[in-house]
Amino acid sequence: MMKYFSYCLVISMFCVSFSLNGQEVEISIDHPDQVKAGEVFRITVNINKGSLTDYSRFSQDLPPGLTAINVSSPNADFSFDNQRIRIIWLKLPEESKVTVAYNIMVNERLKGSFILGGVFAYVVEDERKFLNFEKSSEITIIPNPSVDPALVVDIRGFKAATESAPAVAEQEVYAMAIRQKPQLLNSGGYLVRLLVKNPSESKYAKIEETIPSGYMFEEVDSHDGIVSFAASTVKFIWMKLPEEPEFEVVYRLVPKRNEPQADMLIEGLLTYSHVNENKLTEVKEVDVAMEDLSVADKRNMLLTGEIPRDARKSSAVSQKETVTTTTPVVKETKPVETAVRQKPAAVSEKVIDNSRMLSAGTGVYFRVQVAANRRAFDARTYFRNAGVDQEVLVEQHDGLYKYTAGSFSSYDQAVAYKKRINRLSSVSGCFVVAYRDGKRIPVTAVRR
Repeated sequence: MMKYFSYCLVISMFCVSFSLNGQEVEISIDHPDQVKAGEVFRITVNINKGSLTDYSRFSQDLPPGLTAINVSSPNADFSFDNQRIRIIWLKLPEESKVTVAYNIMVNERLKGSFILGGVFAYVVEDERKFLNFEKSSEITIIPNPSVDPALVVDIRGFKAATESAPAVAEQEVYAMAIRQKPQLLNSGGYLVRLLVKNPSESKYAKIEETIPSGYMFEEVDSHDGIVSFAASTVKFIWMKLPEEPEFEVVYRLVPKRNEPQADMLIEGLLTYSHVNENKLTEVKEVDVAMEDLSVADKRNMLLTGEIPRDARKSSAVSQKETVTTTTPVVKETKPVETAVRQKPAAVSEKVIDNSRMLSAGTGVYFRVQVAANRRAFDARTYFRNAGVDQEVLVEQHDGLYKYTAGSFSSYDQAVAYKKRINRLSSVSGCFVVAYRDGKRIPVTAVRR
């Protein structure tokens, strides 16, 4: 996760204002007075916009050696390239005060000090106006003690120092990120799996995926990334990349009720830094069951694009549900009370690893699946300690031990319970499953 600089004892604020038809527009920038090389600090821009509603833009040039990542920019398009931050509003939010925030990564070789400026441009009665930040207070960079002093460069000479250094040849690869063809689940949703080649020497990475309409996003495994979802775009951001040479990201797309689902076409981009520049590369999609591939097969696929001859296709493993391949780590949390009216669960007296088995019920009912493992484990104890207030029962299905909680006569009741237990710190990725007379059936067949 992001590590914020502990030396930031004083926060500076620089403010400028301009009178607009008797109403003053004010902008202030908050930032620390000291930052540490190799770490991240935050910039906050506060805009008291008055009656402004239309097109506006904030831009700021960063010295070489600094890289910006968006944190929050309501209604705006944020971009960073050629050392310039651009935040563009086609239409400003209705609130009189707009706050944007972004993080700046400081190259670990830097020292010295710098000053940030900026320009806020806006339109009044078809006339463009500008509000300039000439100077803010000085920001001092504390050198990184883990870097060889011979490699430390003053920020004013960083560009010349890096341009004169020998260029490191970048290995050509087929793809930096590969998406497995979305895998159809028996619930009617899709599982999406991404294989990412860890960008060498990059300080951060971001994946943006545009998903089809009619689906809700559910996180399964972000590999310690920061996840956000808005409209039809999901973002995974890593301010500190994983240590593995390759890593995987998994998410689920769930059909929205009473809405048509568009074709399952996903477009994605991976952004990362290389030699102080941002690089963008397309996420390429392949029809292969990546969970069956060895580490060597995955690396070769990223390098050459070749799929092993005996590899299964993703479409060949449809109808499979999300699998938790490792037993969860128990964390103690307090039980929560439930106000959801439930049908009695059908319970067998047979026990597997202290978890009672789910027996055949009657009629149509819904449960919430909380885990699926190749090996049985004491899920009853684990999820009780985790705060799940309904007994977790086990069943064997498709060669897996699957664990579910609750018993509900309606889909909406099951969804409400799923959302509530998903908020528990030791529970994530659970989903609703449906039964008819004790047999699993697609949720879409009986959802009501």
